[in-house]
Amino acid sequence: MLPLPSVRSQPGVGLMLGANISYAYRRHEGDPNRIYMILESRVSLKKVQDHSFFIRLRDLLRREEVFELGVLGYVDPVFPYFGIGNNTNLEGIDLQARYYQAHLNTVGGSLTYQHPLWLLPARGDKPAGLLRSYAGLAYYADRVRAYDNSLLLAEHPAADLNARRGLIRVGLTWDRRDNEWSPGKGSLFDVIVDNAGPWTGSTDAWGRFSANFRTYWTLGVDKLVLAHRLSFDALWGDAPLVPLGEFGGLLTTDGLGGAAAGRGWMRRRYIGRLKAFGSLELRFEPLELKVRRHTLGIGLKGFVDLGVVAERMQDLPKHWHVSGGTGLQVIWDRFAVLRLDAGFSRESFGIYFINEHAF
Repeated sequence: MLPLPSVRSQPGVGLMLGANISYAYRRHEGDPNRIYMILESRVSLKKVQDHSFFIRLRDLLRREEVFELGVLGYVDPVFPYFGIGNNTNLEGIDLQARYYQAHLNTVGGSLTYQHPLWLLPARGDKPAGLLRSYAGLAYYADRVRAYDNSLLLAEHPAADLNARRGLIRVGLTWDRRDNEWSPGKGSLFDVIVDNAGPWTGSTDAWGRFSANFRTYWTLGVDKLVLAHRLSFDALWGDAPLVPLGEFGGLLTTDGLGGAAAGRGWMRRRYIGRLKAFGSLELRFEPLELKVRRHTLGIGLKGFVDLGVVAERMQDLPKHWHVSGGTGLQVIWDRFAVLRLDAGFSRESFGIYFINEHAF
């Protein structure tokens, strides 16, 4: 059990202050968490509110299965909107002006289950891998309000942007990481299809295909790790505003632009039906301290992010958005991760203080 103050920060959101209680149970050091739970509540200086509860249950039935349950409430009076498929260079413009903002309220939750299909035994220093089927249900309600004289109101003057998003989710996952919080070896893949419509309680009929591939290599020494991510996200139908700026999958993240995908660009700077993203991150942890029975690791990192966004497949490779930077990381017992990243892009830069790796 680890009660902690919760402090996060990124451009467009501001400094977020709050608290969280994390609980993890595992049989032996180095094993995956059998139970992981986090209750968290934060409010930013820009009045963004983020309240959530999440629990993951692994192998409780002794079948290597995974249950996950999450609920959230989100209030964002500075929700960014720069236009759909807007690849125009906005360098030198105030990207945090009210013109590029809207007000978003979201509440909802999800329940997912991963069933084991095939086990690859550990070989030498390579961890065991497990292929699982993935199935889940999710439901979210978005309330979007455009500000007067904003870009969102100019582009959608008469549209009702409020949406209910009921999702049926199916897919496959592959997990061969040596540690789920700070992996040094292995991989985590997921390919998931979401389907929504009146039959799922959604306002509109739409769907999403998402694929995420994360790999981790130890380079010569245990504390030098090269992490790599490739992601692709495609929407069809009448997709609501919020998914247009997300990468789907096991972990839904903002993109392109923000703390997880496209550091250095403004949050959700590029949105659209088609998104692709790649990232390389070199992590080095030269200092490890013993605090009684616990281990505190302190490390450095460097990263490069690259993404593309478009409304049509033929337009996807026309605009490449590159950013990069450096950062610090603190890892407590390979269970709790804190990172401080400085990212730089052509239009802006960002300082990110987050309690988890980018991927």
